[in-house]
Order: sequence, then C-alpha cells, then structure tokens
Amino acid sequence: MSWTDNKILLEYSKHTPCQEIFQGVCDELGKHYETKGFKYSRSRPKLTIEKGNIKLVIAFWSSRSNIPGDWVNLEILPNFYSKQLAKTSDSKGFLFGHTGLFYHKYTDNPKQILVKQIFGGELERIDEYSNESKIIESNSCNVYGIDKEKFDLIVQFLDNKIVPWASKLATEEGILELLTNASPTRIWSLNGKGSNSDFIKYVQLNFPNINIESELDKK
Repeated sequence: MSWTDNKILLEYSKHTPCQEIFQGVCDELGKHYETKGFKYSRSRPKLTIEKGNIKLVIAFWSSRSNIPGDWVNLEILPNFYSKQLAKTSDSKGFLFGHTGLFYHKYTDNPKQILVKQIFGGELERIDEYSNESKIIESNSCNVYGIDKEKFDLIVQFLDNKIVPWASKLATEEGILELLTNASPTRIWSLNGKGSNSDFIKYVQLNFPNINIESELDKK
C-alpha cells in the first residue's frame, strides 16, 4: 500500500510545476493533522488548533526561488496566540513565532552557527555579520523527491518541535523551559521590544510567580 493516494506526489516529474508539488505536500499534511483535531485551510495552507487559552497556527510557505525538477521549498511557520489577550491587544494576542522556538544558545565562540535540518543532517557555518553564536533548528526543507521517509520526518518535526508547545505554554514549567538555553534571537522575539509580542503580558497574567521581565533581562 502506498504512503499516499495523492497522485501529484506519486507521479510528478521534472516538468511538474513547483506549486503543484508544494500544494500536494500541504494537502497531505492537512489530511494527516485533521485526524488529530487540527483545522486545515487549503487556499493559504495552514493548520490551526486551540488548546485551552492557546491558539496555534502553523502556516506553510514556499519560495519564488523554487527550481522545477530540483527544488521545492516548504517553510513551516508556527505562530502562538493567547485567546485571553486577543480582544484587548493590538497584536491580537500574538506571543511568538518561529524565532521564539528554533534558536538556541550554542557555544561562547562568536559567529558560530549550527543548523539542524529536518532531513539532511547538520550544517556548521560562520556568520560574518553577527556575533551571536546559536543552534538553529531549520524550519525549511526541499520537498522535491519527497517520499514516506521524508514525509514522516516533517511530521516528526511538527510533532516534536511545535505541537507540544500549545500545551506547554499553559504551564509554569513550560514557560521556564522556553526561557532555558535561549539565544538572543529568541529573547528578542519574546520581550516584545521589536516583535510586537504579548508574551510578557501573558506570563504576568497567568504566572505571577515568574518575574518574566527580570528573567528575560538575565539572558
């Protein structure tokens, strides 16, 4: 039995438009996650689920730089919202996006970056334009040539790196875990100074035992 009944993903060639392959992958992810309680929107591909006070929206984007027969980009962009703050906030209760999850401290050596790919192993590089050393869990992958193994790795990435946070953000332990080993990029994403985030308000409202501003300033 085949891993999918989507003919686009089983029969495409180097002449198949990149958009059709991208849409096929999104549709397959939508089909998979609808069985887990997510709502799938096909026109602008995204998954949505609500867990108590937290709303999680996972958008799927592609790229204008796709190359037929070689490269079809899938970018996975999670955004977390507080339903509690949605009606009173200019940012609609936005807490953080992918920069609040996928950027971790690496070493004390400046400019070093370790990129962990969804599939394809790890890449190490030097950023000449930044002194920040960090581990980045890449949220993009090439889905041209996708098979069951690669599809399962995308699902594993979603299940392990994104979906659990819809529940973790409802706990004090989850908030503290989010602050652990955070890179400056993640701290910037959470402190609201440049990202229009309601994360500090959310923590102050729901977890008064955490001095969130002080915790962020320590990082």
